[in-house]
Amino acid sequence: MESGKQQGSLNASGTTGTPIPLTFSHPSGLYRKIAVLAALVVSIGSFFGSMVGEGEANYDLLGLGAFGCCFFINTAFILEAVYNYKRLQFNELHGLQEKNLKSNFVAAVVLAIFGLAILFGNLLDGY
Repeated sequence: MESGKQQGSLNASGTTGTPIPLTFSHPSGLYRKIAVLAALVVSIGSFFGSMVGEGEANYDLLGLGAFGCCFFINTAFILEAVYNYKRLQFNELHGLQEKNLKSNFVAAVVLAIFGLAILFGNLLDGY
């Protein structure tokens, strides 16, 4: 029934059997949430701000709101890519497996590239 070998303890002597949980934390996780919130504030603020009064200044305010919103959304995509890349490195270092992390990283990079192309296209076109 029992093999003649004794299995060695995985814990150091004098320690309890509770494993230390590995948690991933990186500041880009918080900054990407702030960037999305800032995009919402800028877009909604510029929309309601443009409703006050009349004239060309209102259209300029809407344009600046669109640029600001696009900038913050692109920043969030870039920070999402950084977060996923750092999480991939963390998982490889500690031998952890996580589902769909590489596809999330690729999607964030692709969305950031498309968003930057749209932003720079609008900037160069004069929007």
